[in-house]
Amino acid sequence: MNVLLIEDHFCAREGVANLLKQLFADIQVSEAETIDQGLAIAESVPLSLVLLDVNLPGKDGLIGLKLFRQQFPNLCMVMFSGFDDKDLVLEALGLGAMGFISKNLPRVVFVEALQDVLAGKLYLPVSIINQSGLALNFGRSQLPNRHRTEPQTLGLTVREFEVLAAVVQGKSNKLIARQLGIQEQTVKNHLRPVFLKLGVVRRTELLVKVFEMGVVFGRPEVGNNKL
Repeated sequence: MNVLLIEDHFCAREGVANLLKQLFADIQVSEAETIDQGLAIAESVPLSLVLLDVNLPGKDGLIGLKLFRQQFPNLCMVMFSGFDDKDLVLEALGLGAMGFISKNLPRVVFVEALQDVLAGKLYLPVSIINQSGLALNFGRSQLPNRHRTEPQTLGLTVREFEVLAAVVQGKSNKLIARQLGIQEQTVKNHLRPVFLKLGVVRRTELLVKVFEMGVVFGRPEVGNNKL
């Protein structure tokens, strides 16, 4: 498993890199201080995951997230920060981050967060979920843990579930249509019942709801393939 860690503070970067190597026996960690360095690495290294700090010199983490999503739409991106402001977290999700991990997490929770995103789950700070105000129809415990969720469990068709998975990855309707070989209007037609069945009206609400339900879409594709 190849992980790219983009963090400008040397001590923090080295500490996280060493922790990752201790926790995962098969991991290879590439390090970068800036977005441009990270993008250059991603051009040549088949990555499984990018851990991206929010506060970076030059291009910040959100700008970096946009650039990575544009160039590598299938790459699993996770924001990594010392704070978890709700608006910041939801903006990162809207841009396609698969998670937002606090630097202040206990070791065991940090490991679980990484395992979740590598298994195809979203990961969000508990504080954000507590602020979301979204009503749940059922809890996470009613869905299989780390096993791919079946579309019928959510009351969705197979195609609706495929579209939902692409939305969670931060893909636009145009890109989803291209990926699935359908028209952009057809994507919109599939999204309407998804929003209705999950009881949300905006994409950010949809992402939070997916997290709260513990939905698993399957392990993200490994590699930086471009559509």
